[in-house]
Amino acid sequence: MKALFRTSVLLLILFSACRKPDSYFQGTTKLRFSVDTLVFDTVFTSVGSITKRIKVYNDLEEDVRIDEIRLAKSGNTPYKLNIDGEQKDIANDVILRSKDSLHIFVEATIDPNNTNEALIRTDSILFSTNGKTQDIDLVAWGQDAHFYYNNSFFVFENEDPEVPNDTMFYYSIAEATTWTSDKPHVIYGNVIVHEGGILTILAGSNVYLHHSANIIILEESSLKILGDIENTVLIASDRLDEYYSDLPGQWGRIWLAGGSLENEIRNATIKNGTIGLHIDTVGNAFEPSLRMENTIIANNSSYGILAYSSNIEASNCQISDNGAHDLYLFAGGNYRFSHCTFANYNSSHQAPSIRMSNFYEDVNGNEILRPMERADFENCIIYGRIQSELGIEQTEDALFNYKFNNCLMRLKENDFNISNSAHFNSNTYNEDPNFAQEMEAYKYNYSLDTLSPAQNSAAGNIALQFPYDLLGNSRLSDEGADIGAYERIE
Repeated sequence: MKALFRTSVLLLILFSACRKPDSYFQGTTKLRFSVDTLVFDTVFTSVGSITKRIKVYNDLEEDVRIDEIRLAKSGNTPYKLNIDGEQKDIANDVILRSKDSLHIFVEATIDPNNTNEALIRTDSILFSTNGKTQDIDLVAWGQDAHFYYNNSFFVFENEDPEVPNDTMFYYSIAEATTWTSDKPHVIYGNVIVHEGGILTILAGSNVYLHHSANIIILEESSLKILGDIENTVLIASDRLDEYYSDLPGQWGRIWLAGGSLENEIRNATIKNGTIGLHIDTVGNAFEPSLRMENTIIANNSSYGILAYSSNIEASNCQISDNGAHDLYLFAGGNYRFSHCTFANYNSSHQAPSIRMSNFYEDVNGNEILRPMERADFENCIIYGRIQSELGIEQTEDALFNYKFNNCLMRLKENDFNISNSAHFNSNTYNEDPNFAQEMEAYKYNYSLDTLSPAQNSAAGNIALQFPYDLLGNSRLSDEGADIGAYERIE
């Protein structure tokens, strides 16, 4: 018996000495997830509690030890985790073998609050590995809505095998698709319209975008936002509580990429993003990339409209209180703005409301010419807090056709040759437009007050082409049409 015991101990020692110790990848680790945001649709309006699954992948040739997996919030959260078969909200030293995956089940429970108001509960799952932290957002909505998130993905492969590949998740639209006003539309991540798709958003629709979310319209595809006077379309942040109602920079942009065609925006409000509209190089030089009317673009943290060598026709639009510029016509293009109001009284406003150029510099500092075929502003108000609300960056080596016709402008006259009728014709300078300016939740009312010099001052031949203002009021029913997007009605 003693001999057998000694033999067993000896074998155990020998086995332990020969076994290779566990080793794990020690470099910068990037786990791959089946989703980047896990959305629970209308939890309390349906069953009150629901469970969804996430898969975590190790794409490396070596095993990985995840130092910690946990919920970001502790205690006051509606979420519970099951990590690889164990019910717990924190797990340490989780081993994920090479080319293997880990299952995490997430349960969300929200009690009904007996109201029809939207209820949103957020949290995130944090993954700490070798000093690097990654996360998956958790979002539970308590209002019935249409949700758009991650039905496609694209992997960006890195040439360096030591650098993990990047994955972009997005919601794909590749055919004619219509969003109606029956329920709100909520976007997480990117909605990408491509391969000839058309996204049509009908009157009365509310579209809410989560942090950093974008609507992107690619080549040979179109966006048509078709509100009407009585039922406008709202594009705004998904944070609906009062604090966020007018906070800029809460979502990304609407991006009409190069080659997108026949885009239309009518009777809409686009607010609180980073860039309201980003319009790239024209797809068809003879037709506008965008036709826009009766639309408000306001309170975006960077630009209201950023247009790059594009083609836009806009009328009866209010572009106001955007962080950098209300309108930046960058590197040429073809533009016509009629009966529009560009106003910026934002407390951080320091740059001109309108900025234009006919060139740009490439990454090597070379000047690349882009002709400004036309930039016409007619019967427009261009006003704000700073001394001059127009900035022009021009090279003489490229065409730069621009004209302000019958506009009310705040301008530092010494900086411009306002006697040159090719560029400035029948304008009024530096007379306060006397906006109604009734401050309501950080929103200015840019309709006209009784004493406004813009009243009855519009060029009649232009007003006849746009007989109704942004609100649908007739411009032709009193003694004269008013400059700007709004007709004052006594």
